[in-house]
Amino acid sequence: MTTNQKNSPEEKLAELTNLLESSRKLQADILNYGLDAADFYVEDIDGDWLENWDDNTYVDSIIILLESDDLVSVRVRERLREKSTSEIASELEKMWQISDEHERIFAVKNLLAGGFSVGSNNRDISDKNEDDGIELLELAEELLEKLDNIFE
Repeated sequence: MTTNQKNSPEEKLAELTNLLESSRKLQADILNYGLDAADFYVEDIDGDWLENWDDNTYVDSIIILLESDDLVSVRVRERLREKSTSEIASELEKMWQISDEHERIFAVKNLLAGGFSVGSNNRDISDKNEDDGIELLELAEELLEKLDNIFE
């Protein structure tokens, strides 16, 4: 039986080499061009990208999680296959801001059931059956654990 390794040591080394080359190029550009080097790396340099930096990095991190081969991510994508990854990530970021932990879990459960409603009463989900409800709740809890690693 052969195992399918996604990231072999050679691939990891190549990725590290590419990252080092990119960082060296950035450093050289900054040394050569000063602040004008930002024009090479930011499309809308005069826009509000800096003010929204934290928002973007959270959503981007969630997108990376959702696009990974992580079992929880795969199950989430299967459940929400009609939604785009960026839509799901944006909603999850909003749901993370719900202060009450139980409300947050039920908001994510509602999302996984196919709904997008951060501000509504998330406990009114009519599950197809009790097993599906339990499965949704478990998946919501697992997904929130993954988000804990991103947000904290």
